[in-house]
Amino acid sequence: MEVIVVITVASLVVGALTFATISSLRNAQFSKNQTQSTKLAQAGLEAVRNIRSKDGTVTFTYAGGTTAKFSDLWAIPGGMNSSCSPCYFKLDHNNLTLTGVTAVTFETLPGNLERQVQIWDKASSASVEKTISVIVRWSDFAGTHQSQLTSILRKI
Repeated sequence: MEVIVVITVASLVVGALTFATISSLRNAQFSKNQTQSTKLAQAGLEAVRNIRSKDGTVTFTYAGGTTAKFSDLWAIPGGMNSSCSPCYFKLDHNNLTLTGVTAVTFETLPGNLERQVQIWDKASSASVEKTISVIVRWSDFAGTHQSQLTSILRKI
């Protein structure tokens, strides 16, 4: 009888330690992904700022035509919200370009991460101000998660 009690208690202790270890590893991985996704979102915002500052390539099709560079976004009649709200872009970080895409298109990043840039504005301030959001998402055992950073860019 004592042997059965000892084996049962030992099994419970081993099971509890195993559960605690697995839980700890999952939390560490989640924390790592969250930190990495926030860094990539920050890098994405910086890249968009650089594209704006250098008037870099932005390919976006709207009802009135197609843009070729960032400064063309300021001139969209009625603002970007007249075409989409928000408008979705894929960032080419190496070439500092933005390409208009659909809502479900994300840039694939290392480590099972994906990034998307969203740009929108208000018709009243469309010619001088754009709101930029960069979303980095990932999936794990608990589902899909994301980090999102937002900034407002003014015309320079």
